[in-house]
Amino acid sequence: MTAIKRNVFQYCLSFLKQIKVESTSGEYSGPLEVVLFEGRYMLNSENATYSFEDKYTSYRTALFTIAEEIKSMKSALVLGLGLGSIPYMLQTKFGFKGTISCVELDKTIIRLAKKYYPDQDLLSALDIHDSDALMWMQLNSQQFDLITVDLFIDKNVPRQFHSETFLQQLKNSLSANGILLFSRLAEKSRSEKTLIDNLKKVFPSAIEIDTGGNLILCYKNGLTA
Repeated sequence: MTAIKRNVFQYCLSFLKQIKVESTSGEYSGPLEVVLFEGRYMLNSENATYSFEDKYTSYRTALFTIAEEIKSMKSALVLGLGLGSIPYMLQTKFGFKGTISCVELDKTIIRLAKKYYPDQDLLSALDIHDSDALMWMQLNSQQFDLITVDLFIDKNVPRQFHSETFLQQLKNSLSANGILLFSRLAEKSRSEKTLIDNLKKVFPSAIEIDTGGNLILCYKNGLTA
């Protein structure tokens, strides 16, 4: 698929207001909208923002907390693609030069990511898997220096990703000094109690990064306190 070329007039206007450039529906996420704002493409579901290039605040904040560690990383696994904010920031803001594997179930989101990714040369470096993250992790035998989990359907982390089994698979897939970042919404603490309890059980030494709406668990393998 050929990437979209940015319209200069729309690009300039986007610094004054949001411009809707595409509306569609995902197989799993329901209504989706691509918006151009402040010169970046944003992907929105009905009630949530999935992606916003290098202005994707939640993960930008979390990645800055591990910026020094990222410099020496050789491999990353991104569960939940959006328009590719996480890999794009790794490539352009944090000097990551390793391999990036991305897992995304929704074919519509994969199509949009390929269409709106800011740099097609950088896009070609991504290994994108059209797969359910749960099944992909069950079959995975690789270990990664960084795993990011951004698995939302609208505002919810689906229940299959709350299980202790899935979280243990994530832990087993970290390299000796690997880092896990797992995002959830602070407002969902009551409905996602099982997820929170299991995160604490599997990753007892983890810290939580408050990014303003999102809480991102940060676990560094090999640390016990």
